[in-house]
Amino acid sequence: MQVVLYVHNHGERTDRRPPGRVCGMAVGEDPTAHPWDPDRAVSSFAEFRCGADVEDPATEVQLAVAKAFAHAGASVSGRTIEFNTRRCTLRLALEPGFDDPRAVLEPLLALARAFHVRDGRVVSLPVAAEPSHAS
Repeated sequence: MQVVLYVHNHGERTDRRPPGRVCGMAVGEDPTAHPWDPDRAVSSFAEFRCGADVEDPATEVQLAVAKAFAHAGASVSGRTIEFNTRRCTLRLALEPGFDDPRAVLEPLLALARAFHVRDGRVVSLPVAAEPSHAS
């Protein structure tokens, strides 16, 4: 089972909608980060994919973002970047305002900290917050 954490930015303003951001998670054998509003173009994005059984997804996200930017060099805006390791994949399409490590990392890190695997299921409730079972 895999998890995809994603950020889709809609940078263009329309008559009906201002620019915006959609953050989400997809889980499954080969999950896909589908746009929530197919009528609006995604102007930039970050998609992080890893196994649902990864021990520390937050650390994996941090390492992937740092390494992707280090490998890409200084001028990353307007390019699509792919970074792969044996544990994860990170795809980025960057634009001004969403073209530095911090802008990419913050929403992905929030998602990575929110998911956990419990009894083979991906849940968004931290293990520490589970109700205790009295004997």
